[in-house]
Amino acid sequence: MNISQRSSHSKRLFGVTTFVIGAGVMAVELTASRLLAPFFGASMFVWTSLIVTILLALALGYWTGGNLAGKGAKIGTVGAALCGTSITLIFGVIILPICANATSGFLTSFSAAFVALFLGSFVAAVVAFAAPVFLLAAAGPILLKEWSEGSDIGNASGKYFAISTVGSVVGTLLPTLILVPTVGARHTIEMIALIFMALGLALIPWRRDALAALIFIPALAYSEIQPLFSAQKAIEQRESPYQLISVLSDGEKRYLTFNESLGVQSVYEPGAQRTGWYFDYLALLPWLRRSADGSSPKIAFIGLAGGSGVRAFRTFLAPEEKTDITGVDLDPTVIEIGKKYFALGDLPMRIVSEDGRMFLQHTKNTFDVIVFDMYSTQVYIPPHVATKEFFTLAHARLSPGGMIAMNVNAPSDDSPLLKTLVNTIASQFKNVRVIPMPTEWNRVVMASDESIPLEEATTHLPPTWNDVALTITKTRDVRYDPSADIFTDDRAPIELLTDSMIVRAALTKEK
Repeated sequence: MNISQRSSHSKRLFGVTTFVIGAGVMAVELTASRLLAPFFGASMFVWTSLIVTILLALALGYWTGGNLAGKGAKIGTVGAALCGTSITLIFGVIILPICANATSGFLTSFSAAFVALFLGSFVAAVVAFAAPVFLLAAAGPILLKEWSEGSDIGNASGKYFAISTVGSVVGTLLPTLILVPTVGARHTIEMIALIFMALGLALIPWRRDALAALIFIPALAYSEIQPLFSAQKAIEQRESPYQLISVLSDGEKRYLTFNESLGVQSVYEPGAQRTGWYFDYLALLPWLRRSADGSSPKIAFIGLAGGSGVRAFRTFLAPEEKTDITGVDLDPTVIEIGKKYFALGDLPMRIVSEDGRMFLQHTKNTFDVIVFDMYSTQVYIPPHVATKEFFTLAHARLSPGGMIAMNVNAPSDDSPLLKTLVNTIASQFKNVRVIPMPTEWNRVVMASDESIPLEEATTHLPPTWNDVALTITKTRDVRYDPSADIFTDDRAPIELLTDSMIVRAALTKEK
């Protein structure tokens, strides 16, 4: 039957189905990346494994669907495939934490970090998401045959691919901008699965009662099993377009973490003067740099999070002493949570929601001190804020004699990531000092064209801060080495070096 002769209801249903399949593939892929992130991060290796999984599942699905179409499969088969997609999506969300926890154990079996992360996330992605994408792809050729039956194949396929592509656009935008930030990644998958099931049942003209019962089975299993594998308990967890944000509590102390919670972005304890973390060393900044008129320095905190750095900076300042502070964070949800749980709104500063590099490019202000504490998906310094070009820009935004301070994760001074990053900074500043933290991976790197009198600053500390003064004695000075590597906008393998560092540390610990 020519498609033009079909009922208008059938034509609308075919169009809706084409649109939903196109949207579904992209929606599943993008949401899957957020579900994988708490276990494997969101590095280029994890994205590569996910994209490879999706492409292989699509290829196999298209081939299978083409064979089925050639053997006479009709629209009812498309409906069955969509119902199967719904069921496998639900079970995929159940299985993912189990599979991810199991595969994370063999990560330490590989000395090459990128191989470990790729294989671990690839196995999890295949187990959780290959089946539903395969079924969606298999439905495509059958549906295209229904579109083109009895009509011009060029005209029919053009309409099919146009509607499918528009669906892909919607499937790309909707989860990223609305669904995941609003309801979270898990519930986004549930909503997608529900749409597939409803549409699938609408396409199957027989046994709908029996098929409808299948909705109950995965829903019941999911409600009973999923809580057993839920993430670590937290005061609050929120999805944003950038990350999974968690607020954890340890008695009176609160911690802000992202995604896989491998590190802490902010620490807050009401009434406490110290955090016990690297933030404490930022309390030295007012003694290291003053404004030209002798007042507190004009300072920017880029990577604001919950404001621990700002609070540390004001530790020894009188409450009435005015400060000119700008706090910058990319994620508006982080700022919202910071105000709710970390008293961010009580700190005297202007808050800007913007990418750190974009902020420096757009601002007309100069600063006496700029503090960088920027991390993407918990453990990765965003490459675009670790390059020679970036530190050239930062240098241009400093007042004469100004300085920068940067938090860098590294287990030792010989870390390739730390050495390359510090050399990159040293290519733009005459004086660079690296402060190692006694019990953490963190290093605080300070740089300026003028001297950085850390030892003199520690003379102002009270006796309860003697551990900080002792750590300052272990500070090392770094000079630019033109023969060593630096990061540039063209080449900054931050993720590779970070992953290698993590796996190397895990292997060393195992031995």
